[in-house]
Amino acid sequence: MRKIIAVILLFALSGAMPLMARKMDRGLGDPKSVYISKGTFAAGISAGYGKFSATGDNASSGASVFGLVTNLNGNANLFNASASGAWFFRDNMSVVLRLGYNNVGVDLNNANLLIETMSFSNKHVVDRTMTAALGYRAYIPLFNTKILALFAEGRLTGGFGFSKDYAQTDRGKEGTYADIFSLSAGLYPGVSVFVTDFLALELSLPLVEVGYKWNDQTTGQAHDSRMSHWFANLKPDLLGLNLGIVFHF
Repeated sequence: MRKIIAVILLFALSGAMPLMARKMDRGLGDPKSVYISKGTFAAGISAGYGKFSATGDNASSGASVFGLVTNLNGNANLFNASASGAWFFRDNMSVVLRLGYNNVGVDLNNANLLIETMSFSNKHVVDRTMTAALGYRAYIPLFNTKILALFAEGRLTGGFGFSKDYAQTDRGKEGTYADIFSLSAGLYPGVSVFVTDFLALELSLPLVEVGYKWNDQTTGQAHDSRMSHWFANLKPDLLGLNLGIVFHF
């Protein structure tokens, strides 16, 4: 039996060798063709804002969400903005600088979870962070055109900010203040398509990310603590899917 298996494997390998030696052309284009030429500058910007509000007749009444959250009373404001700039030092290769800002504000007057088995009231949260990233990006044109290309970007990102989690009492605001710091490195693949001569749409997502984040906390100006965690994501993060508009000039 072993001799039969060995003979089958030998014939399979002998048949595969000519295929392995033959040059394959799948029509994906020449990676050396020019998608974006040396000396080009690129710039992009994005921003988003959202406001959510739930009210009731008094502080302990409000809206219901899928029956899981009841008596929801409060509001939330979400704002984010980012800007990027790139310089192509070689054909299809660029260095990228990115800046980002994120602001979250939540005022929760009341909320009951799981049919009033858990409840929250008088909770206020403010979270503001800024990030800066330096990256290197390489493009691979598809189908020998200057319209469509794949790209991969390696990126080193640092972030800082602060957060406040407090309640309004007779003595004023009482809660926890935290300074936020983060450092990460990642690989971000994607696809780029030109819709005009100078305007391109990009779709990208994190593929590999490794980093460290920590918070230095102060509660009541008397208790200091630190909360931190390492993270490593070695798979595509669909929640981090990003759509961008980039101008080339």
